[in-house]
Amino acid sequence: MTEQLTSIDAGFQEAVAIVADPHASARRICAATGYVTVAQGAVDAGALALMEAQGRKASEVLIGHPSVPRGRIRLIGFEGTPAPLMRDGGQAWDTGGIFDINLRSLPSIETLHRGLSDQGFVAQAPITDWDFGPLEVREVVDKDADGVCIALMERVRPPLAGYNGVAGPASQVFNSTQVVPDFDAARHLYHDCLGWKPVQETDGPAARADGANCMGFPVEIAAKLRARIGIYQAQGAMMGSVEVIQFGVRGLDFSHSAPPQRGWASVRLPVSDVGDFAARAARGGCRIVGPVAVDWRPHGRFRAVAAITPWGARLEAYQAV
Repeated sequence: MTEQLTSIDAGFQEAVAIVADPHASARRICAATGYVTVAQGAVDAGALALMEAQGRKASEVLIGHPSVPRGRIRLIGFEGTPAPLMRDGGQAWDTGGIFDINLRSLPSIETLHRGLSDQGFVAQAPITDWDFGPLEVREVVDKDADGVCIALMERVRPPLAGYNGVAGPASQVFNSTQVVPDFDAARHLYHDCLGWKPVQETDGPAARADGANCMGFPVEIAAKLRARIGIYQAQGAMMGSVEVIQFGVRGLDFSHSAPPQRGWASVRLPVSDVGDFAARAARGGCRIVGPVAVDWRPHGRFRAVAAITPWGARLEAYQAV
C-alpha cells in the first residue's frame, strides 16, 4: 500500500537509525512510546546505495505515532555481526554525525523516561527543569546500546500548542540535533544555502546558573560554559526541524563515522526538486551521493540524493517520480 507524504519542502519526514536488531529495537521503543509498526521488510537496493552500503543486505522496521503520518523512526539492521557505534564512546558535547531526535512527552516526562529506562535506555543526566522566563520546560536525554539517543521534552508553560489529538506517552519526532564544531558553517549551510528559516537562535549559557544540565556536563564546568544553538526548517516551523549546537568546549570528532556503523544514520527530507537541493547542499560544503532510484516504503518510488555535511551528518532528500 502506498502512503501519501504530507511534508514536501517542510522538514524531515523521518529519522533513520542503524541498530543490531531492528525488530527488537522496534519492540522496545514502541513499548515506551506507544508507537506502532507502519512497514517492514528488506531494505531497497537504492537506499543501501544512498548509504554507500552497496552489496550489503539489510532489513528495516518503520515505526511511528499511530495518528501522525510523519516524524517516524526507520530502524535498519545489516546482516552479519553488528558494526561498532558511530559515536562509540562519545559524549553529548562531542561533534559529528546526528546526535539525537526529540520527542514531546505527553503528558509526563517521568512516565516516558521511565518507559525508556525499562527498555534499556540510560540517561545522560537526571531530568532537568529549565525556566527561561516566558518559557519553562523539562528535558532528559536517553540513549540505548545501539547509540540511539532520544531527547524527551515536556512543556510546563505556556501550554503546548499544535499537538491537539496527539495522544499517548510521546509525540511524533519533531526535531533532530547535530553537535557541530563550527556554528557559522552549519548556519551557512542550512540558512544561506538551503534557504531554511530560523525557528530559534540563541547564544548563552549551556546550563542553569547552578550548573544543572541534561547533557551530562560536570556541574562545576557546565556553569561556566556557553552554547550557540540554532534550529532551522524550510518553512520556519519546529516540525521536522534540524538543530545545530556548538558548545564552548572541545571534544572528540566523529565526523568520519558512517553506515553501517550503528546509531542515527540520517534524516529523510521529501523535496520538490532534488537537483536543486543537491546543488544548494554542495555550496554549503556537503559531499553529494546520487542521485539514485529508491523504493521508499510505504511511499513509493523516488529519486534521491544524500548530502553529507562537513561534520558527518547525512541528509537524504527524496523527490517523487
